[in-house]
Amino acid sequence: MSGINRRTMLAGTGAVAATKLYSFTWAGAARAQAEEMLLGIPVETSNSLQFMVASAAGYFKDEGINGRVVTGAAGTNTRQMVAAGQMPYAQGDVIHPLYLTGAGKSAKIMMGLDTRATMTLMVRNELWEKGIRTVEALGNLKKPDGTKPQIAVTRVGAQSWLYGSHMFLKAGLLDNVNFVSTGDGAPMIGAFKSGKVDACMANTLIFFAIADEKLGEAAFNATDDALWNKFFGSAFAGQCLFALEEQIKAKPALTQGIVNAVYRALQLIKNSTPEQLYKTVEGRFMGNFKPEVAMREIAYLKPIYDYNGVITRAQFENGGKVWFSEATKVKTQTYETMVDLSFLDAAKKKFG
Repeated sequence: MSGINRRTMLAGTGAVAATKLYSFTWAGAARAQAEEMLLGIPVETSNSLQFMVASAAGYFKDEGINGRVVTGAAGTNTRQMVAAGQMPYAQGDVIHPLYLTGAGKSAKIMMGLDTRATMTLMVRNELWEKGIRTVEALGNLKKPDGTKPQIAVTRVGAQSWLYGSHMFLKAGLLDNVNFVSTGDGAPMIGAFKSGKVDACMANTLIFFAIADEKLGEAAFNATDDALWNKFFGSAFAGQCLFALEEQIKAKPALTQGIVNAVYRALQLIKNSTPEQLYKTVEGRFMGNFKPEVAMREIAYLKPIYDYNGVITRAQFENGGKVWFSEATKVKTQTYETMVDLSFLDAAKKKFG
């Protein structure tokens, strides 16, 4: 791979067998209300930059919070740890607190962290050169062996599948394609490169790797506003800060501290260059990344991070077209049930 190695691709993906724990401590941290806790991120990439910056820049410390930032093999693992009470606060795809609430473990979204999910539909070069360059063209592809086009996702039910299936549903072509669970990182690239799949729903690093090796081209790129609006209508949060409602009610001051720290991280991300942000987290996070790869990913994602944090009713209802469906099995929830911006409002009053 050009600019990215196999070790880098495995970092923070389903290919990582063990959960990785990152401790942070500081001198004189024995505030009366300080307590150690787990703070969850789904992957150790720039998709999780908000929590990593809040930790590395000392914003959790400023709130008297002592803990460990934990990354599992996938967002679903983070969700399970939240449900089990093993971590009180996490960032991840909006579908996770929705799923928890629908399953009887009431959760709240306290802040939006970006304005869209960063999935890219990559098509193999052989097909691209034959004119298969759009979602519709891929969905209408007639393969010589009579099989449906095979599209790799990390796993059926994951974010890559969620957004991919919605695009083909929107195009009226969902029944024309098969989604194949390959895992993330190197396994997905291997399936793509070998021709076992015709396309893949790629995260940013996989997109870079495929593009750099000239293995395929993007039929859908989430950073393309026209394409995003065509399939998803308008911007809505891909990731959020969330916690169980029982945790929020039991620890309102602690919850406010978490929101304060993450809000401050958003402002630092907004006002810093990719180089400055990498230096902020370097040594504590993203240790498996080459610096140039990490900074490239941050630069790619910066335009779609949400620096305001607000999730409006209209955004929630638009996102609901993706989150609540027969395919996801996620029970429909209301804006009032799921979104609590009171802590964000307080953070803004304090920090501007």
